[in-house]
Amino acid sequence: MSVDGKVRIVTTSWDDGDIRDLRIAELLHARSMRGTFYVPIEPFNGNPSLSKTDMRALITEGFEIGAHGIAHEIMSEVPVGKLDYIVGTCKAIHEDNLGQRIRMFCYPRGRYTGLVVQALKRAGYEGARTVRLLATDTRYSPFDLPTTTQVYPHTRVEYLRNIAKARKLGRLHDYVTRLGLGDDWVEIGKKLFDRVLHEGGIWHLWGHSWEIDQLGLWDEFAQMLDYVCRRQDVLYVNNSDLPQYVTRRPN
Repeated sequence: MSVDGKVRIVTTSWDDGDIRDLRIAELLHARSMRGTFYVPIEPFNGNPSLSKTDMRALITEGFEIGAHGIAHEIMSEVPVGKLDYIVGTCKAIHEDNLGQRIRMFCYPRGRYTGLVVQALKRAGYEGARTVRLLATDTRYSPFDLPTTTQVYPHTRVEYLRNIAKARKLGRLHDYVTRLGLGDDWVEIGKKLFDRVLHEGGIWHLWGHSWEIDQLGLWDEFAQMLDYVCRRQDVLYVNNSDLPQYVTRRPN
């Protein structure tokens, strides 16, 4: 907690368990930042994936491994009878391989239902992350965690679609007015981080290392990290630290 009583938090998360996550970890570690790496049990898209040794090394460096299904299943499409098996099995395999409790889950493509949340709770997870963007406030359920910005060049239309899926009229107004319908992910990230510095809240950066590599976004990514790292009165945490700072939004 800062001297003015406002909580300012920075967290990052990275999906799919690609071997290029190690480059992300290197960049974060050099700036004393944290991150959660959501790794499916089976390799995603046929790309080389993180090994057990890689994941153990990430944990040793202060990072976190989260669950991302067995085979990157779209959880909203999984038959109800298989939900407990999928979320429980991926958790158990990671815990057996890593010798550490898996506390967080990330919904592949951000899709889930209330039944998925119930299965996650039964399995012992403490929270789960979505792919909703442009959030900096703390009024969320731990199983409905949004993000702030993605390392990806979204178009204006894509930002608007993301807002529409979140059903947040306030965020639409914010995107149109305070963010000026922008589509530069770095500038959006900087503006929202400045807001967290001024008003308090959570700034959450996420992405896919394979996508960053394919699109040649490493320099922009490093620029974004340089902007937000090593700030006074900012807590740099893994995703599993977030549930203690969020409050369930009103029904």
